[in-house]
Amino acid sequence: MAIRTKEQYLDSLRKQNPRVFIAGEQVTDVVNSSYFKSSLEENCKFYDWMHDPEKRDDFVCWSPLINEEVSFWTHIRQGKDEWRKMVEVMKKNNARNFCSFCMGVGPAAIWAVTYEIDKTKGTNYHERVKEFFKKMQKSDDRFCLGLMDPKGDRSLPPSRQADPDLFLHIVDRTPDGIIVNGAKMHTSSAPLTHYIFCAPCGRLGEEDRDYAVSFAIPIDTKGITFITRPSPCPLQPTEMTNPASIRHNMVECLTVFDNVFVPWENVFMAGEWEFTDRFIYLFSSYARIAKATCVSARTDMIAGAAALIADYNGVSKASHIRSKINDMAISSQIGWGCVLGAIANAVEHPSGFSIPDISIGNAGLYYTRLRFVEFLGMLMEIAGGAVTTMPLEADYVNPETRPLIEKYFKGKESVPTEDRLRLLYFIQELTASRFGGYFLSSAICAVGTPETNRLEVMRNYDLRTQIENVKDICGINSQV
Repeated sequence: MAIRTKEQYLDSLRKQNPRVFIAGEQVTDVVNSSYFKSSLEENCKFYDWMHDPEKRDDFVCWSPLINEEVSFWTHIRQGKDEWRKMVEVMKKNNARNFCSFCMGVGPAAIWAVTYEIDKTKGTNYHERVKEFFKKMQKSDDRFCLGLMDPKGDRSLPPSRQADPDLFLHIVDRTPDGIIVNGAKMHTSSAPLTHYIFCAPCGRLGEEDRDYAVSFAIPIDTKGITFITRPSPCPLQPTEMTNPASIRHNMVECLTVFDNVFVPWENVFMAGEWEFTDRFIYLFSSYARIAKATCVSARTDMIAGAAALIADYNGVSKASHIRSKINDMAISSQIGWGCVLGAIANAVEHPSGFSIPDISIGNAGLYYTRLRFVEFLGMLMEIAGGAVTTMPLEADYVNPETRPLIEKYFKGKESVPTEDRLRLLYFIQELTASRFGGYFLSSAICAVGTPETNRLEVMRNYDLRTQIENVKDICGINSQV
């Protein structure tokens, strides 16, 4: 059973018993909880795509690990062609559906780094990763990625924090496995998955060796608690008001580990601090092209909304509006071009992976995510102040007030008022709602901030060669 149905996925969740809190309540049945309804529908959508004849080619892959078809979300990609296929699917899909839940980038990095650890230290981590993914692929399970620690005082390394649990760490080693304490943040949709896959979030020193830990375990393992933030979608989605959040509505979690036992077969790093730098490098090379693809696709969405509302408002020919939309198109293309360039310039890793060019990928993400902030403001400007002051949908469906709204929210004569309202509600969600804040944060903070992009570009940019080129032009022979 390498490809599950939606019904099989829901049945698998019913068999789990994770410890989940949300909105001040403990939830024992996520499948029937109103807090998880919209997020669950989004996850079910991913399973539906694999059985949709029009989407199947995009979301079903062939795995050489088990010699069967597997899902987009459990596939371990090897070679430039597979990475290009992944980002092309994301680019096409995310402009309409917001997200493809591209979590495969994290395990790709641990796949490669465990290969390196084994070659250097004679461990068998890489084989464990292989066996874990064989199991995942055969059952078509899903996992969430636990990467970011709470961090506490950012000026101090993990081992010098006042509270050692502010970074996930090993507290004991036994013949059967390890015991860990700590927490991971931003574990998207965790209670609706089957496993949590953890790895370090930064470069560690020798004194922090107990914090160099990576593993994967079922989400209902004893000692794990999920403190969950509801998705931005309202508990009772409306017909018109929430077109964005009903399509992209993941819950987010603080995931706490309290003396959690992890068997050795699921441990992929346990003290190899000197390889955390390498893991971050590999993770960055993969994750940044995925996020740059996502931001490019969402910029396309903003450009489409801006062009449509300009038309509905009768101002589509205004030069300043056309110029703003053109800027959106240019930024999207720059980001997308950097993604393709990073993949084209990739180098092959001995484990079979192609490592995208980290400098090009980070440069593309840095540029597009900062401009993305501007474009949300431009979209609000083009739409007008009605985005934040328009009547509620309940007033539009009220027979007493509907005629007045129909009259005074009319735009271009050929456009039905309801169509204009639907578009304004959509723009309101993108720019002036709780979902809008989530939408913005996912572009700015996910997989590292703009400053991390700057650092990676400078760290990997060949500035020395450029200096030597200029010295040659000037006839300078002295060394500095």
